[in-house]
Amino acid sequence: MPFWRRKARPLDLLLVLISLAYPFVVYFGLMHFSPLTVGLALVTFLLLRLLLQRQRRAQRSEFGIYVAVIVAIVLLLTVNELLAIKAYPVLISLSFAVVFGYSLVNPPPIIERFARMMEGDLDARAIRYTRNVTVAWVVFFLLNAAISLWTALYADLETWAVYNGFISYILIGLMFGGEYILRQFVKRKKVS
Repeated sequence: MPFWRRKARPLDLLLVLISLAYPFVVYFGLMHFSPLTVGLALVTFLLLRLLLQRQRRAQRSEFGIYVAVIVAIVLLLTVNELLAIKAYPVLISLSFAVVFGYSLVNPPPIIERFARMMEGDLDARAIRYTRNVTVAWVVFFLLNAAISLWTALYADLETWAVYNGFISYILIGLMFGGEYILRQFVKRKKVS
């Protein structure tokens, strides 16, 4: 069943909201708790998401990504608690880059899969277009991970929270919007 037709459960919505608000939860959490406590809360949150994914029989790759992120956070907690907390957005962007990139070497690419769900069959030109869009998303996620890493290593907590909790979402929205506009232009050009 396509993801947009699944019935959202209250716990799912809560976890999505926490994920989206994560940088601000960390920012305010660190005002009252130690980095280790916030880091352990992050690991608990990720384990809950992992269990829910397992319960829903998520794809192996999705399950593997959750495990890899949890392991990375736990390892970072033993070295630098604050960096472990701030690394989560970096790891998520890298995970998306890996998933999208993997789909390029094991077709069909992610964007082609989405397009087929929405449009049905695609011609050769549309398949090339979806491949190029998938490449663009890989580059976007790698750049986003690099900026997130810079904020985690060198910026103060406020800058980290604003970039990872606000600016990066605006950039994702601009990427979606820009691609949508380009797609309409490409479709119109195909018709004429």
